[in-house]
Amino acid sequence: MDRTGQRRKTKIVALVALGLLLSACGTATKSPTTPAAQSGAGQGDPGQPVRGGNLTVRLAQDPGSLDTVQNSNAGTSYLGHEIFESLVAIDADYQPQPVLAESYKKSDDGLTYTFTLRKGIVFSDGSPLKASDVVASMRYWVDKGSYAGSLKPVLKDITAPDDGTAVFTLKAPFNLVALIAASHGSGIRKASDVAAAGATGIPQDHVIGTGPYKLKSWTAGQEIVLERNDKYQPPSGTSSGYAGAKGAYLDTITYKVVADRDAAFNGLQTGLFDVAEPSYDQYDQIKQNPNLKVGVEGAANIQYVALNHNSGSIFSKQEARDAMNMLVDKKAIMDSQGVPDLVLPSNGAFATQTNKAMYSEAGKAKWDQHDPERAKQLFAAAGLRPDQTIRMITTDEFPQFKDALVIIQDSLKKIGIKATIESYDFATLMGRKNNEPNSWDVLALMDDANPPVPSYSDNVQGMDNMGYPRDKLAPLLTAYNAAKTPEEQKQELDKIQAFTSENLPTLTLYNARSYVAYNPKVNGYDGWGLEFANVWLAR
Repeated sequence: MDRTGQRRKTKIVALVALGLLLSACGTATKSPTTPAAQSGAGQGDPGQPVRGGNLTVRLAQDPGSLDTVQNSNAGTSYLGHEIFESLVAIDADYQPQPVLAESYKKSDDGLTYTFTLRKGIVFSDGSPLKASDVVASMRYWVDKGSYAGSLKPVLKDITAPDDGTAVFTLKAPFNLVALIAASHGSGIRKASDVAAAGATGIPQDHVIGTGPYKLKSWTAGQEIVLERNDKYQPPSGTSSGYAGAKGAYLDTITYKVVADRDAAFNGLQTGLFDVAEPSYDQYDQIKQNPNLKVGVEGAANIQYVALNHNSGSIFSKQEARDAMNMLVDKKAIMDSQGVPDLVLPSNGAFATQTNKAMYSEAGKAKWDQHDPERAKQLFAAAGLRPDQTIRMITTDEFPQFKDALVIIQDSLKKIGIKATIESYDFATLMGRKNNEPNSWDVLALMDDANPPVPSYSDNVQGMDNMGYPRDKLAPLLTAYNAAKTPEEQKQELDKIQAFTSENLPTLTLYNARSYVAYNPKVNGYDGWGLEFANVWLAR
């Protein structure tokens, strides 16, 4: 998917029904607590936090910009969470909690959301936060951000009746709160910074937010340094996930750009890095190292292969898609990863066992089929010629994708079908997918199903260039978005899942957890992505 750079967020959470997202409105929890008191402080010294020091974090690549709307690089997301805040953010139970908003209210007809801003909030340069900043930021997010694609058709306007109020009006009911809470790029910037955006986004000298840290320096390709925002005013409430009070205990956070995972692993062992995201094959070594801690996500990404429905691909035929579904041994691919702690079986386009808001049993029987001989018959029925080759493509940046395609290639070979694998950098892969839709057949990527609504799954967002019958799916998504109760949502989710299992835009292979390794001196870290607003360093 076009947002694959996002996929490394680690979330040690138990997901809840999305219906709670729709019904929740009001103020954040009004029982202030010291952020350290609920940090996953069990990961270090559970004592009182210490102010000061520098945290060194390995970053896989230079993000290029901190325009979190137009740039979906993982590093942009990580740094963005430290610098910018949203109107609403999700807590560790996936509940939306006001952050820059003091409260929000949904109208009875679901067509208006009114956000009342907290008073006295200022940006890191001292300028006051106004509703006009919210309007400019959100309009930019809707206009330029891929996460807002499904919102555009139903959004009527975003307005600011006064400096302290932002109003979203819709043409039809939509899960707007969930989108604002969880979507990449929803951080609020100064209106003047948004206005400075050019063809490549908002420039680096316009990185001003209200978050706990601010940009100090940026040496391209080498390191990015954040420093504490002394003007930061945290919301009240228990620190949880991306919501609640944040401590901002560190003086600085230094992100070192190191692409090689072996170098990242060695850097953890030697103390060059305090925090890093190593590879799967390094997990056991790190877990056994008494000098390192491991945080494993509770939620999971969906590892999948997309099947091209365009006329230039054999998978435009239903028989071929059914054949591939029967051929692929999903469990064998999952087991090939060799790290049981980090993988889970799946059974559908949107389903992850850890994500209860997006889990459905509909279509499971079809996903569970595995019959290579029947697959061979179905490929023949689809008209696959003996000299025809199935063209599979993926990215170099995630080795597990190519590993999966190698197994699928071998399975095709066993039933007499040739297949090739081409692996590209991510930008080239997306160009191939979007601009040459008839030049490939199978695409391997992953989806984090976040925010947890079907409209934002790769199995919907990523299909525009794959010839998928979106016109038939659209009414099902509309019905889901308009559902008023968790029970109604579940019914509509089942319909969507059944539709995707019938048409097979993708084959879900398995669910994969990410993990983060860190030095024991890192305290207050709960494994919620590379989120360090409540981290302190033991002395």
